[in-house]
Amino acid sequence: MIKSTASADATLRDLKERLERKNAETATLDTVREARDANGWPMLFLSLAGAEAAGDNVIAIRMRGIDMVSKDVFQNDAIAYTPHRMEIAHEDTVADDADKAVVIAECAKTGVALELKAIAAATAVTEASMDAKEADRVIENQDEWPTKGR
Repeated sequence: MIKSTASADATLRDLKERLERKNAETATLDTVREARDANGWPMLFLSLAGAEAAGDNVIAIRMRGIDMVSKDVFQNDAIAYTPHRMEIAHEDTVADDADKAVVIAECAKTGVALELKAIAAATAVTEASMDAKEADRVIENQDEWPTKGR
């Protein structure tokens, strides 16, 4: 499968800088860690002092491309350069509502579709727990894309 993560990388790099500035004023999320999932898509983990275990206040953000619903020149499935989908996950009953609101507001500024996921209580917010959870809510910010899938 042919894909480029350049657009997703640039978007999350800018988002990381904005979230670091916003969270510098709080005592609940003071660390923003960059990561990549198993498929190479960029992720951010927001936490207090880097603690990311079950029961800790953690919000994870992952940006992934979507299937173009068409094939590349070799007839392989292709991932669109843009648009993207952004997943925002937190442990249910743990993440602070004000923190979630700030993250959702900043993510919405990117103009991509947001998938909100509340991970089961007592479960760490990780790539695996995000993969296992369907979105509780999708906020569509890109209605003009004719090949956006879903």
